[in-house]
Amino acid sequence: MVSGAETGLLLTDADLAADVEVVAIHQEYYGVPWDAFAAGDPPPPVWAGRMSGLATSARGMGKQVFLSISPLDGNRSSLAPRVRVVNGAEVTESNWAPHCWDARTAPDGATWRDAYVRYVEWMVDLFQPEFLNVGIELNLWDIACPSAWDGMVDVVNAAYDAAKSRRPGIPVFPSIQIDALYGLAPGSCPPGTDAGTCYETGYAHLARVKRDRFAISTYPYLGVVPSLDALPADWFFRGPRRGGERALIAEAGWLSTPVVAQASTGQCFTALTSDEVFAAAYLDRVLSDAQDSGMDLVTWISDRDLLIEPLMTDCGCHQSAAWCSVRDLFRGPPPTGSVDTQLEGELRMKVFGAMGLRTYEGTPKPGVYDRWDRARKVPVAAP
Repeated sequence: MVSGAETGLLLTDADLAADVEVVAIHQEYYGVPWDAFAAGDPPPPVWAGRMSGLATSARGMGKQVFLSISPLDGNRSSLAPRVRVVNGAEVTESNWAPHCWDARTAPDGATWRDAYVRYVEWMVDLFQPEFLNVGIELNLWDIACPSAWDGMVDVVNAAYDAAKSRRPGIPVFPSIQIDALYGLAPGSCPPGTDAGTCYETGYAHLARVKRDRFAISTYPYLGVVPSLDALPADWFFRGPRRGGERALIAEAGWLSTPVVAQASTGQCFTALTSDEVFAAAYLDRVLSDAQDSGMDLVTWISDRDLLIEPLMTDCGCHQSAAWCSVRDLFRGPPPTGSVDTQLEGELRMKVFGAMGLRTYEGTPKPGVYDRWDRARKVPVAAP
């Protein structure tokens, strides 16, 4: 809900106790105490308290836990934001590490590799997960920072080893963004390269990545695939079947509303079109393919929408002062260069805003929720 001392999208448990068997904790929102873990010190108390609260909440529901963590920032081109104490206050710093930091060649390569391993160990001990993602959308780093790819694989493989020593019986893996693997995501394939070559190149780079599952992340509605009918028949199968691996869905979703955004010049346009019918059809495809291939986990990224539906299609802001302040926070100040940063900020807010099984207010979306509920009654296939 949008309230309280901090303006922004506040994440809650929503209706997880009633709606899911596995609670997904996607921890790339609160940063990493890199300095503390590098020094072997306890993490900052406010951050640690927030993590402890998440763990207590998840475990208190009596559900299994799927924990996703990452050494990467949201752009997958630098290290995750750093949390540290400055003048007695905890601060979160983005862009603190060099772009495309290389663990193999950087003087501090071993320092931050070992810090990430300690972070993973701390989180595993706290959350005691049944599923663990140690590198969210790892292959996007390969696209953004190809020269530093091997070094990041070293980091994530070290985290895998540490996690397996702590929880040897659980599946541990990084997730793989298959839109990029197919060469369909922006920047994932050189212009003029055929799709088959893109796939072979991307897949070959995964050979050294340690994993117990082929963990899929995918959001084809983000302009990668123009319609559900255009989604390749082997979209969820090609990668895992290639190596004889068992797959799971680490994160997936589809918007239930269109996205209307406003340029800094005031111009309004529809960036994406969708509705609940499209979302339900995509969820049906996800769940049907998951059942056919014996997946043991499907993660729909959001139980409730993060935004109210009117805001998704609002040009300008005609909602409450609280919602308009959230929109303005994401849009930021007017752009100073050629990139419309206000437009980009609003799009970043809205492209994940309406993917819930329920509306923001908590009402089940009939087609989407009913298909999810039917799938929960199907027994999980044995490994």
